[in-house]
Amino acid sequence: MAGAISVTSHNGITCLTLDNPKSRNAFSTQMVIDMIAALETAHADVRCRAIVLAGAGDHFCAGGDVSEMQADRPLLGSRLRIERAHRIIRLLSAGPKPTICAVEGIAYGLGLSLAMACDWVVASQSSRFCAVFNKVGLIPDMGLMWSLPQRIGVAKAKQLFFTARAVQSDEAQGLGMIDALTDVGCARHNAMVTAEQWGGSAPIPVALVKAVYAKGEATLEAVLRAEVDHQPALYLTQDHEEGVAAFREKRAPHFNGK
Repeated sequence: MAGAISVTSHNGITCLTLDNPKSRNAFSTQMVIDMIAALETAHADVRCRAIVLAGAGDHFCAGGDVSEMQADRPLLGSRLRIERAHRIIRLLSAGPKPTICAVEGIAYGLGLSLAMACDWVVASQSSRFCAVFNKVGLIPDMGLMWSLPQRIGVAKAKQLFFTARAVQSDEAQGLGMIDALTDVGCARHNAMVTAEQWGGSAPIPVALVKAVYAKGEATLEAVLRAEVDHQPALYLTQDHEEGVAAFREKRAPHFNGK
């Protein structure tokens, strides 16, 4: 199968790179398998404090690998394949480690879904985003019907879904699709800088905040209940004790996730 996921680690940051540059990092079946394994490993690694998702070469991801798309795909097989790929979105959106996406060039189709599933998106001025699904008679997949409206609202998301038009970097930033705009070639570096900053945060509260939002706790009462469920336990952690001590001693805290 074409493509792979390259994994590197530095200073507590795990960088997962879509490595299929000849096809603009089109996502193959093997890449789905590799990405699930890489994300599960990173989330389970106590040394990993944040995850960066990037693409090799000039582009982030052109979408699914068209060479694997068959006209006569069995219904049951398609359901199983989609459900397996959903594991990636759950790991990005609801996994315990913060996820930062670095986008150069295009993030189309599945590539857009991957980017929008991350907690923070850094994109270069060369970046372009497109929910291309309608052009091939499909609905948005990989959670995009949930993740994109979280950023830009339902009405604007529907407009992008229905028209399947490309969005340039400046407009994407204005809409809220991206969180930081950088020079061409600098997205990965800026994503790593952000990841290192976030990596200094207390990891247990980060994991719990991600879990609360992934559950769709949209009402005030649901959020207040989440506070009651989680905050008393956090009072008893070493990280809370360290944070209070660091505040009193006017120094940076050193959290250990305990």
